[in-house]
Amino acid sequence: MPRRVWFPGAAFCLCPWAIYAKPHGNGSTFLKSRDFVMNRPKLLITGPGGRVGTQIVPLLRSHFRLRLADRNPLPIAAGTDDEFVLADIRDFSALQRACEGMDVMLHLAAVSDEADFHSQLLPMNIVGLHNAFEAARLAGIRKVLFASTGQTVLHYPPGQPVGPEMPVRPWTVYACTKVFGEALARYYSDHFGLSMVCIRICWFQGYDSPLLKTQPEMHPKWCSPRDLTQLIVKCIASDIRFGLFFGVSNNAGRYWDISNAQTAVGYQPEDDAAKLFGIQQ
Repeated sequence: MPRRVWFPGAAFCLCPWAIYAKPHGNGSTFLKSRDFVMNRPKLLITGPGGRVGTQIVPLLRSHFRLRLADRNPLPIAAGTDDEFVLADIRDFSALQRACEGMDVMLHLAAVSDEADFHSQLLPMNIVGLHNAFEAARLAGIRKVLFASTGQTVLHYPPGQPVGPEMPVRPWTVYACTKVFGEALARYYSDHFGLSMVCIRICWFQGYDSPLLKTQPEMHPKWCSPRDLTQLIVKCIASDIRFGLFFGVSNNAGRYWDISNAQTAVGYQPEDDAAKLFGIQQ
């Protein structure tokens, strides 16, 4: 299939899709990439050019037809059927156009760490977030995944077991904006009936990150690209109305609880930072 680059205002054709899934023993499902071919669900990813997106987009490609929406132009990988949309999440009209004809949204776009509230966090992580959810709703997208952060609970004492049902204890104002996002996702689920899933991405690093070798104290919090991709795919395949999960790998010493993700969607992380990088805890 030829490469497609779509800018707001361009015309394009979209086809019906179907999910092909393999049931797990717990009732959840996992999308099987070999079953998709032309019928892969259409996934809109906002902010694919960031630190997380650049790592997981290649891994998601076999499961979904991707439309990549970013405020900066991005190259389209050769031999793929990806689409690119030039869209800033602060521009509601651009987001509405980006959502047209899509099945699922993965909202990654954000200021991804502490920053000035009025000039950066407010327009991107609050207004831009609301724009994304509302544009998805108006376009008929029935499932949205929201990239939250482990920083929402980072003020618990180090090493204390923390579950997603526990009160938030945000580490930064940035984390507070993610708490707002989790609350807004709950609202869109309860009020509009959308399937909303919040993933608290923990210490995300690519496999080639030098920090994985120089900061072993961070290993219990590591979230690998492969495990995050697995969690995303399984969340999209599930029929849950609302979910709040920790995106963290199968690390020795992990103290963030993933049992609800294991039960709800069959999440089974595979990577352990200490084993992969030869450092014993």
